[in-house]
Amino acid sequence: MKIALLGFGKAGRQIFKDLVLSELVTSILVFDPNLIDTTEINDEQRLKTEFYRDVFRFEQSVDLVIIASPDNLHTDYLVRCIELGIPTFVEKPFVGSETEFQYVTELLSSNPNYKTTCNLVLRSSPLFSTLRKEFSNGTFGARIFVEGKYLYGRWSKVSEGWRGYKDYSVILGGLIHLVDISCYITGNFNHTVSIQSQRLTSKEPEAVIDFAQLSMSSEQTGFFSLTTNFSANVEHRRDISIYGDLSWVEVKGQKVDWHPNQEGKLEGLSPAPHAKKTLISEYIKYLSGMNYEENFFPNLEEIFKVLQLCFGKPTDSIYNRFF
Repeated sequence: MKIALLGFGKAGRQIFKDLVLSELVTSILVFDPNLIDTTEINDEQRLKTEFYRDVFRFEQSVDLVIIASPDNLHTDYLVRCIELGIPTFVEKPFVGSETEFQYVTELLSSNPNYKTTCNLVLRSSPLFSTLRKEFSNGTFGARIFVEGKYLYGRWSKVSEGWRGYKDYSVILGGLIHLVDISCYITGNFNHTVSIQSQRLTSKEPEAVIDFAQLSMSSEQTGFFSLTTNFSANVEHRRDISIYGDLSWVEVKGQKVDWHPNQEGKLEGLSPAPHAKKTLISEYIKYLSGMNYEENFFPNLEEIFKVLQLCFGKPTDSIYNRFF
């Protein structure tokens, strides 16, 4: 498989190293206008690689485009790939704004069989995949209360990097992971939703809203209170707790506590996701017609519903008319 990798920053470099390990990948084209020296990387690789200090040239014939550019560039690349019918793997967020979401929705309504997915990597965590099974088996009870916190803890990446632009969204840039994993664990992506955002920090850049709370509710599965704080002076971590009338589990960073009734079921399971290579490798298997782990990467309908929730829109809105 011939792959184009758009963006060679921290995320792009890790994806590149993961791609090299896949026997299904035959060549990689890397595009980044700010590309750094690649001599050392080239010397280590077993497959054909080409590096371009340029934007992606869409006349290139490739089997998959991986979009790992800054968030505000995702939609432009995605739209062009949809028009050309080239499958994509998009770093989160799938799009950068509700306006872009509406545009992509209209485009995909005419291309309903287009193949794409998004890097919502928590799905590959052994802990969360197990909690999904436990919820399905009724371990927690019929309905639950979920409380989640996404603590970014790396304000320098906002103040010194591309995240510092005016319309950067801490919901799309961080909290989206907890929105998706809450829906993934319960198997339910249909909720009513409300959002509150506020500026808490006095640190620069002044344009970025650093705190948001997203509440979801469903008669089927319960209530979810999810927050993100990008400026809190804490370690980068994701906390999530599930409380039911039969059992509970609390995840704080890498620490997991659970109700005694669950003793042994979660022993040794980490809340940390596998590397992105797990999602990408399974997606490449899917594109190649091989057996793959279906739930490791979200399908288009799940991506759209998670985005709707992140924009404060109920998931029965007009955006789902072509599903």
